[in-house]
Amino acid sequence: MNGVDRETFLSAVRQALGRTATVPPTESAPAVDEAITRLAGPGDDLQKLFTQRAHEVGMHVHPTGRGQLTDRVMTLLHEAGAQSAAAALPRNAQLLEDLRQSDLKLYDWQQPGAFDGLFDVDAGITDVHAALAESGTLVCCADSDHGRALSLVPQTHIAVLSASGILPDMIDYWRAVGDSPPGSISFITGPSKTADIEGQLVQGVHGPAQVHIVLVTD
Repeated sequence: MNGVDRETFLSAVRQALGRTATVPPTESAPAVDEAITRLAGPGDDLQKLFTQRAHEVGMHVHPTGRGQLTDRVMTLLHEAGAQSAAAALPRNAQLLEDLRQSDLKLYDWQQPGAFDGLFDVDAGITDVHAALAESGTLVCCADSDHGRALSLVPQTHIAVLSASGILPDMIDYWRAVGDSPPGSISFITGPSKTADIEGQLVQGVHGPAQVHIVLVTD
């Protein structure tokens, strides 16, 4: 309903339901026993749990000190046979500069009409806004400095995650986001997978076949 404001839209819904005003709920939401419904909490070893869950869903976690970050990323690119990459790393400016100074062909994903070219790039290297220990999930938000396609199109995704960004679960993430969520969020739990009618699972058909998480521990 482009061009229709919120109140006009809600008024049309009320009219279709035969109502003249919004009907507020008559009962409070039931209390939730978090001891039963939540599998991770702030007191847990979140780094250990996240690493375990990420491995279980097919991702590779590489604990790395800040001083070794560039060497680790370059090693992963070499092992993947990547000669080109697209990088969105405003949270890791030194790594981005090091990549620019290397022999790697760095694709400018912010140029006009750059999306199609990402299909020819060997790797996407991105910041991570948060991670969820309960499920081993990466949270990547898209904005002018973080292109959504970098983590979804190239065959190899290298995600740079700070250990301090690991949260217990989705509940904690939405609490941290508050009332102003990003316009686009990708929740990444494992490499791209698809299965045919016989249940044969194939990785990398619709996105990265390999996801490497460089977990910066200091």
